Amino acid sequence: MDADNVTKVNIWAIEEIDWDNVFYPLWDDLFGSNYPSMTIGYISALGMPEIKIEIEIHAAKGE
Repeated sequence: MDADNVTKVNIWAIEEIDWDNVFYPLWDDLFGSNYPSMTIGYISALGMPEIKIEIEIHAAKGE
């Protein structure tokens, strides 16, 4: 599978994401202009204290 198979992305972060300088350049490189559906949430903590961001990717491939 590749980026074309990604249908949904959930992002959970405990601190503000640098969208312009970090996130969008990487995201554009991966998906181009065809972004998948996204949910982004800022929360107070994740399951382990050393983790600052969690990205969950859902993908599907037909036969």
